[in-house]
Amino acid sequence: MNILITYATKSGAAKECSLLLQKGLFGSTLIDLNHEIPSLDDYDVIIIGSGVRMGKLYKPVRNFIRKNQSVLLKKKTIYFLCNAYPDTLQKTIKTSFVPELIDSAICIESFGGYAPFSPPKENPLMGLNVEKINEVATQIKE
Repeated sequence: MNILITYATKSGAAKECSLLLQKGLFGSTLIDLNHEIPSLDDYDVIIIGSGVRMGKLYKPVRNFIRKNQSVLLKKKTIYFLCNAYPDTLQKTIKTSFVPELIDSAICIESFGGYAPFSPPKENPLMGLNVEKINEVATQIKE
């Protein structure tokens, strides 16, 4: 099973979550959408992660999803959001994804996040739900 993990981040939370997922999913490919736009053809599972600001996914992720929507509907997809305010998750999902993508996704999860403009300096995992990240990695492997 070929797994692609893509993300866009500003404060680093989505990158940390992606690295943890990659560690749990040996052999997966990790791509920062700020630097590279991958082809999805060779992958069975697509994981897309994004930070959230003002209720919106970061622009590289929004553009990637929009351009690849028809392909994503045919693949096993997982979306994760990094947001310091998990109570806004459902609203963000509703405004960021068309219903077809929501329905076809294996899951859409919040992995926690950092307060805006203030990532933790001493521990990059502070504020992230490492247990939830590991649960999703396990779910993918099954």
